[in-house]
Amino acid sequence: MRLSELTVDSILSYVRADDTSENRAYLEDIALPAAKAYVSGYTGRDLEDLDQYEDITLAVLCLIADMFDVRAYTMNGIQKNPTVEQILGSHCSNFI
Repeated sequence: MRLSELTVDSILSYVRADDTSENRAYLEDIALPAAKAYVSGYTGRDLEDLDQYEDITLAVLCLIADMFDVRAYTMNGIQKNPTVEQILGSHCSNFI
């Protein structure tokens, strides 16, 4: 599945969330745009370019799941999802 094909229904299924208007709004209006922006910024590539890599969709889903699961999380330190790091690192052109 390409990033452009990602739907709120597939995200709801991935994060195992109830299909409520609140969950839909959070995923569609906050989590999905934020995850896409993070992936684009991390890799230094635009979304159109990233759309050619199907594994990027998994990275976005992992980020969204993390965002969904830790909405009320208090940070003790900074930890990155290792799956997301590996996928994004393999497509990264932004090595600053």
